[in-house]
Amino acid sequence: MSDIEDPSADIEPEEKRPARMVFADKSKTDKTPENKVLRLLEKNPLGMTLPEMAGGPRQVKKLKTLRPMLAEAIRLGLVMPVSQRAGSTVYRLVKNLGPR
Repeated sequence: MSDIEDPSADIEPEEKRPARMVFADKSKTDKTPENKVLRLLEKNPLGMTLPEMAGGPRQVKKLKTLRPMLAEAIRLGLVMPVSQRAGSTVYRLVKNLGPR
């Protein structure tokens, strides 16, 4: 039995093994919680409608992706509906406005 070697003796201890390189997902670390709606409204803080943000009333795919982002921004109090223009609600950026 002394002639048989222990297979676990060949394994290096934890401290001698080279550390594995772990890459963090840059999209999660670099991004702030702001969304596309806020970036669009920062360009035009006076107010835009959802179709204007999407680039036209027929941009249905973009409208569908922007709508949940807009709802989240309204819930967080960063965007506010202010008026109606051509049958669409105008949304205004309020995250930078202080109390009046």
